[in-house]
Amino acid sequence: MTLTGTNSNNMAGITFDRAQLAPGCTYHELSPSVAVDTKLGDYFNKGCILRSAAGTAMWPVAGSDGIATAFGNSGVGIVSGPDQRNFDLAVIKRTRIRSLGEGGNLEIRAEFFNAFNTPQFNGPAASVSSSTFGVISSTAVNPRIVQLALKLSF
Repeated sequence: MTLTGTNSNNMAGITFDRAQLAPGCTYHELSPSVAVDTKLGDYFNKGCILRSAAGTAMWPVAGSDGIATAFGNSGVGIVSGPDQRNFDLAVIKRTRIRSLGEGGNLEIRAEFFNAFNTPQFNGPAASVSSSTFGVISSTAVNPRIVQLALKLSF
């Protein structure tokens, strides 16, 4: 994921900049390695983003006017989003039925999609200018789905 923000004071006139990391903060500190479900409302360490006293994201001043700012110093794709773990299982039992001829059989099938019902989350809001920065507000896949089937071949 790439962290961005709206910077209306950019000296080049580009208002969509990458985030400015706070001095001494590393990419690893930006998103601590803990379980995703423990940081749904605060996926990123907000202390790693350069902010004003009012709490808004800011960028380093580059112009002599004291207003114009440079681009942010964070890289592209510096943080990984929530991982995805999906286990699908199928159990099949095929029984031959001789009375239906040479190819006659009965197949019973049970399929489990997201068999262990593992929650999988969408990525957090990645705009440092947004009030929802670092918030994960939705899931990425359906809950467990079970499908049963009976097939008769002859």
